[in-house]
Amino acid sequence: MTRAQTARPASALYLGVDAGNSKTAALVSTASGEVVGAGRSGCGDIYGAATPEAAVSEALVAVRAALAQAGADIRAVGSAAFRLAGVDWPEDQSYWDMALTRHYPAALTSRSILNDGYAAIRCGDPRGIGISVTGGTSGAIAARGPDGELWDMGWWGQYPMGATGLANEAFRAIFLSELGLRPPTALTEALLAHFGKPTVAALNHWLTRRQGRAPGRERNSCARVVAAVAAAGDPAAVEIVRAQGHHLAQYAGVAARRTGLAQAGGPVSVVLSGSVLMAEGSPVADALFAELPAHVPGAVLHRGSLPPVAGALLDALAEGGVTLADPVVADAVLEKVTGSLPPREFLAT
Repeated sequence: MTRAQTARPASALYLGVDAGNSKTAALVSTASGEVVGAGRSGCGDIYGAATPEAAVSEALVAVRAALAQAGADIRAVGSAAFRLAGVDWPEDQSYWDMALTRHYPAALTSRSILNDGYAAIRCGDPRGIGISVTGGTSGAIAARGPDGELWDMGWWGQYPMGATGLANEAFRAIFLSELGLRPPTALTEALLAHFGKPTVAALNHWLTRRQGRAPGRERNSCARVVAAVAAAGDPAAVEIVRAQGHHLAQYAGVAARRTGLAQAGGPVSVVLSGSVLMAEGSPVADALFAELPAHVPGAVLHRGSLPPVAGALLDALAEGGVTLADPVVADAVLEKVTGSLPPREFLAT
């Protein structure tokens, strides 16, 4: 984390930001947890945007929109939590810290900056203890232990996860099948239809050619198709989703061990988020559920209770002096946050 956190008066506002590749969302609330402003913008990942500066700009667009809806100035924010995809190394955190100081030299003096994987943890346990498993554009896993120890997967992830992983593995399966190196798969017909390509060769060309190749978001748009083909029982697609569920569970186990959650015994809050895991009937989520007990004994699953940006807002409240460790306070704040969130469509990917 960066910057010292100090208790703020009840009149202060609190800011939570969750920045990913598909979108950036920001919420502003009062100390009670009532959301009074929301903003949304594009890619806030300094690794995924056209430039790091572009990622910062998108995050600030969401912040300004949330503050405008709240009818407030940035100086009214007493505590802010930025949960940002691409904050994987200390220099990434420093980059954002300098950028925020440059844009807001006299504001946001009480703020924290962490990987976006941490955003959802308080959506399961308001104390902020537990594991977050995100399957969105890519995979993100983060944990906070009972003594405050932090760990996130970052660039330790060595397997394709999230929508990007599903898409890339599906392309691999149909290209190898086309060459006779793997059995035929229903993924071939399904992906050709999805992308409107006449042949596998045409699809390969579109994905890899030097000019005019498929943009990343369009490539990844087939993730839902891969999941549907797996749900229908195609062996190649089933293997892809099972492997992803297995790898997510493995890394959740690493997170539990690295933060002391595994050693503490008892129940471990595990929050799921992201479009791949939150889709209705998600076979990746089913695969994760099947694997998780072997890697995180005592796992208690939380799925879809609150969006990750609400968890970032809860971080801002807790870091700003709201005692979410008190169950009575936590229940009251959660009720306020839940009842004042923007419509589900506003945060949908």
